[in-house]
Amino acid sequence: MTPEIKKYLQELLRDAGQTGLGQEIEDQMVEDLNSRLEDRLIITAMQHLSDAQQGELEKMGKDAAKTEAFLRKSIPDYDKIFSQVLVDFRNLYIEGVKA
Repeated sequence: MTPEIKKYLQELLRDAGQTGLGQEIEDQMVEDLNSRLEDRLIITAMQHLSDAQQGELEKMGKDAAKTEAFLRKSIPDYDKIFSQVLVDFRNLYIEGVKA
């Protein structure tokens, strides 16, 4: 998890009113949210890639820098698409907490 994503997820918890939980619980919640967010990002990426590109992505492994460079090259409007995933993820989480 990048420092930027960690900060985003910590702010998400605060925005959802989930504060005063203790560091250990907050850390676990951030890890859980990161797993969910990664799943959404992977699904979104796969929806925008051809079958051949999906195969290439799967072969890359977990090298985040290579993966991001590949996705930026392969997906038109990469920034817009993935920014929207972050916004939708935030809204869905906050709505779920407040429901």
